[in-house]
Amino acid sequence: MNKHEAGEHGERYLLSLFEMNKLPENTVILHNVSFTSNMQTQIDILIISPSWCLILEVKNIRGVVSFNRNPKQLIRIREDGSEENLGSPEVQVEQFQFGLNSLLSSLGIRIPIYCAIIWPFNNAVIKQPPEKYPLLMGREILQYIWSLPRGKNIVNPNHVGKIIMDNLKPWEPFPLCDYYEISKDMILRGVECPNCGTIPMRRTLRTWCCPKCQKNYMYAHTQALKDYYMLISKTITSREAMSFLGLRNRFEAVRIIRANSTNRTGATKTSRFELSLNALKKV
Repeated sequence: MNKHEAGEHGERYLLSLFEMNKLPENTVILHNVSFTSNMQTQIDILIISPSWCLILEVKNIRGVVSFNRNPKQLIRIREDGSEENLGSPEVQVEQFQFGLNSLLSSLGIRIPIYCAIIWPFNNAVIKQPPEKYPLLMGREILQYIWSLPRGKNIVNPNHVGKIIMDNLKPWEPFPLCDYYEISKDMILRGVECPNCGTIPMRRTLRTWCCPKCQKNYMYAHTQALKDYYMLISKTITSREAMSFLGLRNRFEAVRIIRANSTNRTGATKTSRFELSLNALKKV
């Protein structure tokens, strides 16, 4: 969740930077642009001018990082020398560029689409930059925007912005592990005690017991299932529920997830239950 908040902080900084500084005439700025054309597209910041569109992929990651080539990965190098894979902003940007081009082309709009990966703050050391797209630090973005061609008025930015807004779908970042390319294996399993925060609680007969504070709760699993929905997947099997909640009895797992789901597909042990934040209620 901290990574998500850091990203939003960086985006807000850039938006305020654009407000305080002059940009090319008639530019339109859109934030958190989410739509589906040929693929799901979620653009942090989209700038539309009469001559071009600019996709900004915002990263607010501290430390020493490197853009590996093959495979394309963003690697953070920890102080102890170990490495952390943070996915690939390059692949993300490439997909978003393709998605935006597909949407505009389907509407008869042909316009150059530029992309950049940007660190809003000077809080990272980049050992190796991305191969395909420019990487910008902080206020460099202003100079980059002014360096883009401005000769030909191809579109009306307000018209294009309205078309894109008409195609928006509510921003749905869940599951966050997929959205931020975080390994699901990094997520801590188990039900958290609402009283003292201990993980995991033990399942007893119809209740959850905390081994530390000895408190008992009937519905402590509800928050764990919400976390599963937001982090890992909107659907769950009995086996996955047993693993994530720390249950030994498959029938108990089925009883819990059936009461907190809206739909079921498949049969017997392979059934998948569709979780819903609205349906995650006490049983």
